[in-house]
Amino acid sequence: MAMEKSRVLIVGGTGYIGRRIVAASLAEGHPTFVLLRPEIGLDIDKLQILMAFKAQGARLLEASLDDREGLVAAIRQVDVVVSAMSGVHLRSHNLMLQLKIVEAIKQAGNVKRFLPSEFGADPARLGDALEPGRVTFDEKMAIRRAIEEANIPHTYVSSNCFAAYFCPNLCQLKSLLPPKERVDVYGNGNVKAFFVDEDDIGTYTVKSIDDPRTLNKTIYIRPQDNCLTQNELIAKWEELTGKSLEKVHIPGVEFLAAMKDLNFAIQVAVTHYYHIFYDGCLTNFDIGEHGAEATMLYPEVPRGLKYRYPVSNSNVQSSHSAQQPYMAMEKSRVLIVGGTGYIGRRIVAASLAEGHPTFVLLRPEIGLDIDKLQILLAFKAQGARLLEASLHDHEGLVAAVRQVDVVVSAMSGVHLRSHNLLLQLKLVEAIKEAGNVKRFLPSEFGMDPSRMGNALKPGRVTFDEKMEIRRAIEDAKIPHTYVSSNCFAAYFCPNLSQLTSLLPPKERVNVYGDGNVKAFFVDEDDVGTYTIKSIDDPRTLNKTIYIRPQDNCLTHNELIAMWEKLSGKSLMKFHIPAEEFLAPMKDMQFAFQVGITHFYHIFYEGCLTNFDIGDNGAEATMLYPELALLSQILSRCENSITPCLFEFMLIGYVESSNEIELIIMFMFTLDCEHY
Repeated sequence: MAMEKSRVLIVGGTGYIGRRIVAASLAEGHPTFVLLRPEIGLDIDKLQILMAFKAQGARLLEASLDDREGLVAAIRQVDVVVSAMSGVHLRSHNLMLQLKIVEAIKQAGNVKRFLPSEFGADPARLGDALEPGRVTFDEKMAIRRAIEEANIPHTYVSSNCFAAYFCPNLCQLKSLLPPKERVDVYGNGNVKAFFVDEDDIGTYTVKSIDDPRTLNKTIYIRPQDNCLTQNELIAKWEELTGKSLEKVHIPGVEFLAAMKDLNFAIQVAVTHYYHIFYDGCLTNFDIGEHGAEATMLYPEVPRGLKYRYPVSNSNVQSSHSAQQPYMAMEKSRVLIVGGTGYIGRRIVAASLAEGHPTFVLLRPEIGLDIDKLQILLAFKAQGARLLEASLHDHEGLVAAVRQVDVVVSAMSGVHLRSHNLLLQLKLVEAIKEAGNVKRFLPSEFGMDPSRMGNALKPGRVTFDEKMEIRRAIEDAKIPHTYVSSNCFAAYFCPNLSQLTSLLPPKERVNVYGDGNVKAFFVDEDDVGTYTIKSIDDPRTLNKTIYIRPQDNCLTHNELIAMWEKLSGKSLMKFHIPAEEFLAPMKDMQFAFQVGITHFYHIFYEGCLTNFDIGDNGAEATMLYPELALLSQILSRCENSITPCLFEFMLIGYVESSNEIELIIMFMFTLDCEHY
C-alpha cells in the first residue's frame, strides 16, 4: 500500500529539540527514522533515549557523519531529513557538521525536503549581529548557502525563544530557576519577544515537511498570546506567586560591558540576549512573501498561553521551610542527593514506588542544565518534593537534612562524567550537625572499595575517595549502609564489555585474558530497588550489601556466547593478555585510564567474585527474595538473565531467522533495517 506520509529521518534526535521532533513525527504517523551515530560512544543517556524511540515505533539507522557511503545509504531510505544538531555553545556546538549531511543529500538525490538545524532567531535577519554571538548566525547562513547551491528543497524553522529557557527564570542569564528577591530587567523591559513551548516547535516543524506552502521558505512560530515584554513576563510571575520582585534596569551599554569577563559560551548568550531584549530582533520585522507564520498555517494545533513556569513557590521548598507533618507515616522520609544522575534517578523511582515520602535535593548549581531541571520536575509530578539547597551552603544543607530520616547520595563517581565524590564530605558534616539521620548511604554502587586497597593507579582514586568518605562517616558515628552493586548491566552487556562503545561489536570482540573470570551484571533498576529496600532494614545497618544475582554471574565468554546464540552470528575473538591490555593506557586520557584499570581488576583479577561476603556484609537477593528478578520470567531461556542485559543490543543488529521467538523471549520489537 502506498505510503501517504513522508518517511522522516531525524539527525540529532537525542537532543533537546530533536527529541520533540521525533515525538511529533511519530504522533503525526510518519514512518520515523532516527540516526544512531557510533560517535555517541559511552553516552548511556543518549542510547536510552534512542531505545525509547525504538519502543515507540521509530527505526534506528546507524551511520556516522564521517562515513559518506553509510550516510548516503541511510538518506536513501527516507523522503525528508530534519537536522536538530546542537548549535548551543553551552552544549556541543556542531552546526558546521551539517555540511556532511548536505553533501550526502546531494549525492543521494532522493530527498524532497531538508530542514537544517535553526530553531531560533532567523539568521538571515542578523547580518549585523555582534561578535562573538554572530558565529551562530554566520554558520547557519553557511549551511543555507550550501543547501541552496545544491538545489536541495528545504524549509527553515525560526522558533524564537524556547519557553523553558526564558520563562521560568524571567529571562535571567545564568540560572533556570526563578529569582527570589530581585530581577534584572533589560533596558526599559518593554521590548516584545515570542516565547514558544518546545513541544510546539516539534509539532509545527513536522507539520511543515509535507506542506507545499512551506517549500523553500522560512516558517516563523509566532503564537500571539505568547508575544510578551519582559515586564509582562515578570508581572505574570508576581501575580502567580503573590510576591513583588525588586527590578534592576540594566542599560544596553552596561549589559554588554560585563561580557568581557565571561567565558566564550556566555559571551555568545549575552549578545543573543542583547539582540532579543534591546534590539527586538524577533519582532521588529514583517515576515514577507519568503516566509509563513506557523500558527496561521496550522490553526488546528491547539493555541493559547503555553509557556510554563515549571518551578514555583508551590513546588520547590526552601531547605529552611518548616517541615510539614505527615499523617501516620510508617516509612522513612528519604532525601536523595544526586537524584538526576544515572543511578540517582532509579533510586528516586524506587523510593516513590515503595511509598517513602521522597525528597530530592535541587542544587542551584545546576545552572542552565535544562535536562536536569526537567528530570526534577518529573519527580515532582510523580509525588516527590524538591528541597532547594547548595552543598556549599552548610546552614541550608543542615536544614534540608533535618526534614528527613534517611539520606542517600548518588553523586557521580564516574570520571567520564562529573566526578565529585569528595563533595560528600560537606554532606557528612551537615548530617553530623543535624543529628537526626538514622541512615546514610553514600555514593558507592560499584566495587567494594574496602577490598581494593591494592588497586592500580590512576583507577584507585575512585576507591581511595570512597574510603575517605567512609572514614568520615564512621568517625562521625553516622548510621550507614554501603551498597556494592557490581557491573551496571547497560554499560557492560550490550557491548559485550568492550571499553569504548555501548553498541555490540559486529565482527570481532576483544576477550580479556582467557575470558573465564566471572563477574556480576546487575540491572540498574534493581540497584535502585535493593538500595531502597535496605534503608529501613536493621540487618543492613552499618554493613555493606552486595547485589549478586546468581543468574547474572557470568564469565566474559558466557556473555559473548549468549549474544552469539541470540544473534545467530559468530564473532572473531581476540584474547588480550593482561600486560597487553594495560600497555596502551599511558597514551590515553585520564578518564579512560581509570576505566582500563577498573576493567583489569574485574576481568583479569575477578575482584567482584574472588571473596566471600563475611559477617560485615549481606547479599541483597537473599535478604529480599520477594523481589522476583525479571530473569525468572524468562525461564524458557537456556541461561536465564535479566532482559536489561540485552535490551540495548536489539537495535537492528540482529540478523536471525527466529526473530519472532526473540521478540517473545526478550519482549522487544526487532527490525533489521541496517543489516
